[in-house]
Amino acid sequence: MSNQTPDLRPRTISQAIEGMALTFNPDEAKDLSATIQFHVTGKEGGEWYLNIADGRCQCERGVAPNPTLTITTPAKVWLAIARGEMKGTIAFMTGKYKVRGKMNLLLKMDSIFSRRLTTEDVARQGWLEEQSEEQEVDR
Repeated sequence: MSNQTPDLRPRTISQAIEGMALTFNPDEAKDLSATIQFHVTGKEGGEWYLNIADGRCQCERGVAPNPTLTITTPAKVWLAIARGEMKGTIAFMTGKYKVRGKMNLLLKMDSIFSRRLTTEDVARQGWLEEQSEEQEVDR
């Protein structure tokens, strides 16, 4: 049995986007009411949206009717951003993903989603068990 600290970074695009709701910081969002739509292409692609209102953030699969901001991104790009392997602003400025809607919301995303994930957050999602199973398969 290892005493290593688990890697809490997302391993899939689903974890990356769903995990954003877990890192939501209501103190930074203040009275923000917005919907952020993600159109994700490539392996594990799909549609997700984050609904922000009343100091809360909820992630849903599917297409939101009138998003405030729409991000179209390859899965590998957003996963790299979520893992801290790529800066979101640089990825945007170099055309790695596209945005439509309120740019000021895009610029606030680093602060709005700034709460650090805890082991408890990740365990509640069942992601630690998934990581353990992956490590067992690798052995």
